Amino acid sequence: MASAYDRHLLLAITVCLLAACASHPRPYGTPTPAVDMSTTAPNPDPRVGLRAGLMNAGEAAWNLRVLSQTPPSEKFAGVTNSDLAFTGHYAIQGNYNGYQVWDITNPSQPVLKTAYLCPASQSDVSVYKNLLFVSGEGLGGRIDCSTEGVKDTVSKVRLRGIRVFDISDITTPKYIGNVQTCRGSHTHTVVVDPKDTANVYVYISGSAPVRSPTELPGCVGVMPDQDSTTALFRIEVIKVSLAHPEQAAIVSSPRIFANLVAPPRHGPASADIAELAAAKAKGAFTATFPWGEEFVLPSRFVDRMLDSVDPGHDRPDDRAAAGQQPQRPAPRADPMSRHHGLSGGRPGRRRV
Repeated sequence: MASAYDRHLLLAITVCLLAACASHPRPYGTPTPAVDMSTTAPNPDPRVGLRAGLMNAGEAAWNLRVLSQTPPSEKFAGVTNSDLAFTGHYAIQGNYNGYQVWDITNPSQPVLKTAYLCPASQSDVSVYKNLLFVSGEGLGGRIDCSTEGVKDTVSKVRLRGIRVFDISDITTPKYIGNVQTCRGSHTHTVVVDPKDTANVYVYISGSAPVRSPTELPGCVGVMPDQDSTTALFRIEVIKVSLAHPEQAAIVSSPRIFANLVAPPRHGPASADIAELAAAKAKGAFTATFPWGEEFVLPSRFVDRMLDSVDPGHDRPDDRAAAGQQPQRPAPRADPMSRHHGLSGGRPGRRRV
């Protein structure tokens, strides 16, 4: 998922038609008219030159017809959406603030049935029978679903893993349990074993840094050649009893990424090298991938982290524009800066 802090997605229920659709900005809620029956991709590309916007952005579609565009409810507005899951005539829309349940009996007029506030990016959702599974990976997600976040570096109230809900009554979901993991759940897949009808399995993959063993015992964050029990380069398999889903637990941690050979790399292009040097000269913060490639951290990310340390700090671009030497903050023992690999303006590192 890209542009996590900037995107504001709309719930768009679409049907697939063998017809191309016109590209033009149009008032919110106006259906897209079909223009021909061709299955050949339009040329020129109708996406070029589309008007920017939020609720009124220009649009282009091909072989699809938009039936409705429904803005999110208040507590989910302006927050990134993630995945969709479907059960019966309901669409469940994941969101970094939780999830919303829409009745799409009439797809041209979705009706909001439930808006369950429970922050923890990125809230990917899956449904199996009466169970809803929701991924949690962000450092600010809480077990109790409250919205104040988690400021401590190590905390027993943090949720990183899978939440389990009983949606027998989809208008009143019941939060019945969770399974904590070392890297949280960025996304997940529900798997059914035809030989095991009493259980369902959830395969989860986390991409966040490994949490402290003080927060969750058994978590190891070093490379496999240093410790074979590391939480890196593996997935988690969670077994969920259909009779007692509140007893869900990890049953294995397959190392499906073990012994992979890195592909050959050509290194950054000369233009990328020049761009990096120019950014660093202006005081930009950088980070380095495990394979050694350095990149510039987006300002929207850095500014949020610096504001959490020193709300009155000068941004590098502001100082450069004023002809002043960029200054970076002195190192501070701030939990948020450690979480995101920012420390005293030195290049941060995040293991992936």
